[in-house]
Amino acid sequence: ENRLVMLCKSVCMLPLGSQEQNVFGVDSEAVLDAVSRAVRKRGAVFWGHGPGTKAALMQKAFGYPSAEPMPAPVTFNDDAGGSNNSFDYFVQYMTYLNKVKLAKPSMPVLNWYDTGLLVSVMQGAIAESGVSMLTDKDGLAMLRDASIGHIISKLNQIIAVEPYSTTKGVYNFFIGDGACRLNGGVELALHLMEGYKAKSMTTLFVFNNFKWAIEDNLVADTEKEHALYNTDFYNLLGSHGRVAVCADELELREVISFLTKKTDMYLKGEADPGLSLIVIRGLDVTLPPVLGDIDPILKSPEMAFMRSVLGKFAEGCNNKVPIYGCSAFEYIQYLHLFLEKMPEGQRYQYVCGRTDIQAAHMCGFKQPDGKCVLFINDVYGINSLGESLRQVLSGFGGKQLLVMIWHPSLMQLMDHFHLHRPPLVWPSLGTTLAKYYVRKEADALFVDFEGASSADFVTEKVTGALNAGTPLVCVNVLPEQERDYVSLDIRAKTG
Repeated sequence: ENRLVMLCKSVCMLPLGSQEQNVFGVDSEAVLDAVSRAVRKRGAVFWGHGPGTKAALMQKAFGYPSAEPMPAPVTFNDDAGGSNNSFDYFVQYMTYLNKVKLAKPSMPVLNWYDTGLLVSVMQGAIAESGVSMLTDKDGLAMLRDASIGHIISKLNQIIAVEPYSTTKGVYNFFIGDGACRLNGGVELALHLMEGYKAKSMTTLFVFNNFKWAIEDNLVADTEKEHALYNTDFYNLLGSHGRVAVCADELELREVISFLTKKTDMYLKGEADPGLSLIVIRGLDVTLPPVLGDIDPILKSPEMAFMRSVLGKFAEGCNNKVPIYGCSAFEYIQYLHLFLEKMPEGQRYQYVCGRTDIQAAHMCGFKQPDGKCVLFINDVYGINSLGESLRQVLSGFGGKQLLVMIWHPSLMQLMDHFHLHRPPLVWPSLGTTLAKYYVRKEADALFVDFEGASSADFVTEKVTGALNAGTPLVCVNVLPEQERDYVSLDIRAKTG
């Protein structure tokens, strides 16, 4: 049931009707004070984690009395045949790092985890083992927002910014190959290896499984556009002195063992600091698809809108109309089913940019029949939309761009802790930005799609604008929790 109440800085999550919703703009201190007073009236406040747990939990917050001895490097002497679960090697590595942290409590021993299928499974294995994932506030913030490729920026900061770069420490970064290339991860790593001399021992782990696994799991199929053809790229990197490519779990085991030995030597002053790259292959998982029952999607007002509008938009074209995107979680299921199961989808070609910026760039270029569609989400997809809008709206016409902006829906309690970041406070950032590039009103149509209640009206309005040759049509597909609101401007007497 949606019964959870959470209070954070300037926002309170609480049940409203049948949904769990975020109320923004609250005075956090005043609400917390009111809650505390209400709790006090009910009686004394007790430690709620069970007897005998206070000392263990409090020392995590306030420090340990003394350092423990350094652990021995991991040898895997009792692992002759390899592990049945390859993620166990990461669990043992993390167990070793936990012991290093206890031996060196004042030294930073930190890990950062990106958003991705294999990284998430690895985190689950570590958490289930009971050892700490050894991350910090930045690590938790990046996991909360699930900003893909975010940890690569953190890698840049750790190596390039003082005092992080001049402080002794052990750092690890874990990311998939799809997310890594979104933020130029490997190129940045080589740049940092060549141009910087940080005093930390830093390792970047890249899971090279040749696909965007989470997106494919959402649609229970392998999208051709989601395949990553990077075998030759990583093979070339394998010749670099600071790069190791693990082809199977036995090689992964040897690399983990080597890293623990190197860490031990580094902390003793017997090994130089530096940045290393570990490429992991042969590690994959198959999970039950998230898609579930597709009938609600097929019968949804969004799908009906897409069929009607996109069907009309492609009429008269000699080529398949490009749909540009970057496989956002918010729309990939709708797009996949539209292309695979709807007759109108056969008139379109899905072109998945390597980044959201690339997808936004491509929609501004000359198109096969002068028309294209851009699917973006409300955050990352708008990064480079401005340049493309200028290209579409300048010149002497001949271009038409249909932009559909998608948002995450928050219908259940778990949706607030959903893999792909919280929503924005204001769900119209994309349309607000786009309006700054429009020179006259006749050049663009901006409209909110609010589901079944406005579907007929919006469909007619959008179709009419496309038929009239309007260069830019921007449809803001509002999430369910933002639909069917009436804005009231009231005047109230207070005395």
